[in-house]
Amino acid sequence: MEREMSGQGKTHLGLMTAKVPQTMLIAGDPARVREMGSMWDQCETIGENRGYLCLRGSYRGMEIGACSTGIGGPSCEVAIVELMQHGARNIIRVGTCGGIAPRVEPGDLIVLSACVRYSGAADAYVPPNYPAVADWEYVSALVAACRARGLRHHVGLGVTVDTFYATKPWLIGPDPPKTETCGIIAKWSQLGVLAMEMEAATLMVVGSLIGLRTAAICTAGSNVVRNVRPERPPGDANAIAAAMDAALAVATVLSSETQRGAKQGNDERFGAQGDARHG
Repeated sequence: MEREMSGQGKTHLGLMTAKVPQTMLIAGDPARVREMGSMWDQCETIGENRGYLCLRGSYRGMEIGACSTGIGGPSCEVAIVELMQHGARNIIRVGTCGGIAPRVEPGDLIVLSACVRYSGAADAYVPPNYPAVADWEYVSALVAACRARGLRHHVGLGVTVDTFYATKPWLIGPDPPKTETCGIIAKWSQLGVLAMEMEAATLMVVGSLIGLRTAAICTAGSNVVRNVRPERPPGDANAIAAAMDAALAVATVLSSETQRGAKQGNDERFGAQGDARHG
């Protein structure tokens, strides 16, 4: 049974607080969310319901949170809308993807600047030619974090799909059905798209409509076009670390801008009062 939140309808996240941190990391896998929390200075669980796990903590003096979304756009949409309703303003997806550009190696990090959309959840909000674009400050901060840590990374386009097996029907079995999307990997690889995943376009489109800054960094688990798949999947620690560094960098910039704006407002107000006294 979903919990009722006054004025907000039903909540699926099972939040035990009315307020979440402004900066949230999201991941499909609850295990990845727990790994994020293990890297913070402090961590507590603030919600767990229907496969969603939400944590809150601090990282180098910054309040931060994390939430699992499950697989695909629909469950991601539920999570980011309800996080926004509870105070989130910045969301970075820390995910996994399949490399489709020949140069992408398993373990490489992909910073997604924008996504080609095969996302039914996003389509429910906007027409097909509406772009799925990440926040440029977060993209820049993620790239800077990867460079500072010496991590092999790429920045560019992804393609978001709503299915795992239909794009790779050979994984279904020895006599797979012919699917409508089985040819899109080769198509978008030839057009320079770096990776395929299942949530980022929904995050970017819905986020742009509800006032969120959004971005995504994904670890390539394989290269689909070259059929390179390591026996042991790459870990998530590098992507998590880069995302936390980027979140901290942007939070510092935004805090400085807020302080400068407040100081300027005070200066203008005091100046106006002085003019009035001398008038």
